[in-house]
Amino acid sequence: MHSRKTITIVTSPSPKNKPLPALSMGPSPTTKQAPVQYRIEERKRTVYVTSDAPPSEWNPNSLNTIFSLTEVPENEEAGLNAQLPIRRTGSYVETQVLITEDSSPPVTQDSRENSPRISTHRSRRPGAKNTATLYASNSNTPPGSPPPQRLSPQVSTTRPRILFYNKCDPHYGFTNFSAHSVVYKGKRYPTSEHLFQSFKFQKHRPNLAEHIRTCSERPSVAFSEARRFQPEVRIDWKQVNIEKMDEALWYKFTQHPDLKAELLSTGDAELVEDSDKDAFWGVGADRRGRNELGKALERLRAKLREAP
Repeated sequence: MHSRKTITIVTSPSPKNKPLPALSMGPSPTTKQAPVQYRIEERKRTVYVTSDAPPSEWNPNSLNTIFSLTEVPENEEAGLNAQLPIRRTGSYVETQVLITEDSSPPVTQDSRENSPRISTHRSRRPGAKNTATLYASNSNTPPGSPPPQRLSPQVSTTRPRILFYNKCDPHYGFTNFSAHSVVYKGKRYPTSEHLFQSFKFQKHRPNLAEHIRTCSERPSVAFSEARRFQPEVRIDWKQVNIEKMDEALWYKFTQHPDLKAELLSTGDAELVEDSDKDAFWGVGADRRGRNELGKALERLRAKLREAP
């Protein structure tokens, strides 16, 4: 008897789809059986992962690795198969994971559409709640039938993540480089980056702080100018920089209702500055950075929710 188990990951469209690698991972931590073989193929917007091993033997760590295959930045070396660049999905992507167990011989496309299926929906849309409820469903269920049977989750889900960084991607307003001016102590700053960089000099070098504010409308110039005067930065900057980031963000988001609403709409999602250049405020090139800007935005989100 033929037995096949399939994970289906529905991803976003990409104009440059690259082939996904085949994976051979170690056994589940709870078993000493031979490594489970996974066969991966991509059909249009869908990634199919199949294995002859029963779901109870699947390694959650291996599954999480497979789920993340579509999230690796294009042209970035990707773990086990660095020679195969894989596209990255954006923060607006909705991911669906479908687990299908079929004990019958291989079926055609028509019969596959009619077979029972267990599915879990993992939403990555901003504001979506993290759910992992499984339902058994059948496309042939007649109208008026009882709702699908509720089943126990078999695949662990992670907290939704929202990436932001590039100007052409969603949530660019979450960055300090977005064109949202900020008024602080009666003075207008072209962006929150201008305000944040000026904090390095305001108390002891007010003239430099004013120069940062007025040097250009472009946040990159304010950043460069602050770096040029690095020897003049307040000596305790590393102890107060996160606090000052919180302050700059507060003024920015409370002065722009559209940004405030956008931030609140992200629900409980993890906010990640997807910068490969900054491992302190972002995640850095190795994706293991501190992501302090994302954390500051999450703190601000919680504070705004508590505000009357």
